[in-house]
Amino acid sequence: MSTPGGEGGRRWDEEAQRWVGAGAEPPVPGRRPPNPHLGTVLLAVLAVVLVGGIGFGAWKLVSDGGDDKPRADGGSPSASSWSPSGEQPSASSGPSAEPTSPPPSTSEDSTQGPPADYVRTTDPEGFRLDVPTGWQRVKRDAGVFYESSDGSRLIQVFALTEPDITPYEALRRAEPGLKKNPGYKRYGLKRLGPGDDADAELEYGYRSAKYGPRRILDRAFTGPDRVQYAVLVAGPADDWPEQRERQGTVLASFCPTAYCPAT
Repeated sequence: MSTPGGEGGRRWDEEAQRWVGAGAEPPVPGRRPPNPHLGTVLLAVLAVVLVGGIGFGAWKLVSDGGDDKPRADGGSPSASSWSPSGEQPSASSGPSAEPTSPPPSTSEDSTQGPPADYVRTTDPEGFRLDVPTGWQRVKRDAGVFYESSDGSRLIQVFALTEPDITPYEALRRAEPGLKKNPGYKRYGLKRLGPGDDADAELEYGYRSAKYGPRRILDRAFTGPDRVQYAVLVAGPADDWPEQRERQGTVLASFCPTAYCPAT
């Protein structure tokens, strides 16, 4: 069966598997007529691949550890996604009544050494920070973790590789995935200064199947090396405000290795 004639009388002969008529191409066995929708299909596939890659980056950004190991489907109690599904968070929760931890520091203050019960650590991934003495380092796809012996308390550091997103937007887009956590509650989402590039912080809680009620602080910021980092501090809800105090110690000492002051 043949398709209707095209411009100049050219047409595709289904039985002969070739173009026939005026201006027809030389017969090539197995050649099919070009698909006019192929370009659209390829663009759609590419878009899906790109969106999937971005989602993975944000999923890694704010994942919590312990029993909440990330799953490929994003269903972990701590997993997050850039997917637009679910209720969207408001632009800001307004100022917090609690004191805010200081921003990451590269000043001479960090040359004074770590506080009691902390040890200054130069991580192989290219940054320095003070971590509680005795905590174990664990490297996962979701970043670098420093964990207490039972895994219920942790610090996570992750470098976000997506270039065109602000710290606040990174946290805002992550929250819909976090809302899948049992008992999820947002305590605050805010910028910590003027301008789009200001540090941002997400404070939230949820119920862990292994550890019970949790409370987490996630700070996103741009380092002096122009890399965007996230530093997450998690622990039992009953420990609060220990997480805030620990976050302050970590952020005051944090620096990309090449930008750390001499100790």
